[in-house]
Amino acid sequence: MSKVGSAACEALSRLGAVLPVDPSALTDGQLLDFVSRVEAASRQVEALKLAAARAVSERSERDDPDSLARRLGFRTAAGAIQGMTKSSGKEAAKLIRDVEDLAKLPQVEAAVLDGRIGRESAAAISGELKKVAGKDFDRAEVRQIAAVEAELVELATSVGADEVKARAAEKAAALNVRAVEDQAKTAMDGRFFWIGPTVDGAAKVSGLLPAGHAAVVRGVLDGLSNPKGKKTVSFAPDPDAAPADVRTRGQKAADHLRDVFATAARSAEMPDMGGDHPTVWISTTAAELESGKGLAFYAGTPEPVPVQEARQAACAGGIQTVIFGKDGDALNLGLEVRGFTKRQRRAIALRDGGTCIIPGCDVPAQWCEVHHVTPYQEGGPTDVCNGVLVCWFHHHEIDSGPWHLRMTHGTPEVRYTHGSTDTGWKPTGNGTAARIRAAAPPGRDAGE
Repeated sequence: MSKVGSAACEALSRLGAVLPVDPSALTDGQLLDFVSRVEAASRQVEALKLAAARAVSERSERDDPDSLARRLGFRTAAGAIQGMTKSSGKEAAKLIRDVEDLAKLPQVEAAVLDGRIGRESAAAISGELKKVAGKDFDRAEVRQIAAVEAELVELATSVGADEVKARAAEKAAALNVRAVEDQAKTAMDGRFFWIGPTVDGAAKVSGLLPAGHAAVVRGVLDGLSNPKGKKTVSFAPDPDAAPADVRTRGQKAADHLRDVFATAARSAEMPDMGGDHPTVWISTTAAELESGKGLAFYAGTPEPVPVQEARQAACAGGIQTVIFGKDGDALNLGLEVRGFTKRQRRAIALRDGGTCIIPGCDVPAQWCEVHHVTPYQEGGPTDVCNGVLVCWFHHHEIDSGPWHLRMTHGTPEVRYTHGSTDTGWKPTGNGTAARIRAAAPPGRDAGE
């Protein structure tokens, strides 16, 4: 290793020339210049740290009883660095590891030691190129490695570490297709998806998905959550009155994942389970269902949930009466009162538009549930004139507030009430019903 620090004096002098300084008092131009000087000096200091650490490492061979590390009272070079610098063991070990990786990539090492690229970009390059042939670069084609190394160093002088890492990953994969194939096989062999038991009202989900599986799932969830897309949940019926959707990205993803499986369960292509489509069973008593107060139970889960969940499920999917005897034996399985049919769903979607009925919510109709405007248990029919499409999240909010729905002359109207905010009843939907209203003569109700 040749001498280092040839550019350090200049970089440190440029920074020292403006010190001391109050960054908050600088103009925008002065602040940008200050950040540039700090970064240049920081790179030079990192280069000096790496050079010093390499020298300590070379003088601290593990098997040498007279090594520098042992004379300082430590077993390893990392221990010696930690003791001398008072840094954490993790940082000291990383510094030595970076030194060892850079020694195998002379062009990257030279660029770091003269301050042309930062330590983070260097670590991104070495980390990806190590995958080409494990930790032994000698197995790979030296010329190919050198050419890629030079290209990545040049790139790192003009872009950030994240972009360098992404490009390095592409180059490393191209150099060793077999390693990529082995990695894909390992991922496929190790794939799993698991939903744990319900504890304290929630079930933990865990899994490991191969890249292709993850891309499909992520693509669907991103498509539903992307604020620039047409299937996003981002509503504001009245910017001065109603709040925006306050769910986090993770909460939206959880809701959308549930919607995906609910939609699949309704699909005619879904395999039957005992002669019926996959069904979620939830039980409660007639009295609790009618009053809206009490508990319900999902099949296979001993923990109770609020009876409102059973009311929402009954509204969307219908009710089937099961009568039990005093000893818990099933006496009678009543006729099922089915939920809305596919034809009814299509008619409702055409009437109101192809999305959730809540203003501004763009969750598409195929992901939505059908809500009985007048609840079924209160005599509301399972007819088009009593059904509206709402996403699961807003269906929950209709049942618990602050959203409310009613039908006026066959046209759905929505109202938002929260605290002192009350939007009043307003027609909603952008389908056929909305177009008929728009075309009606002034002063005349389109539903009359």
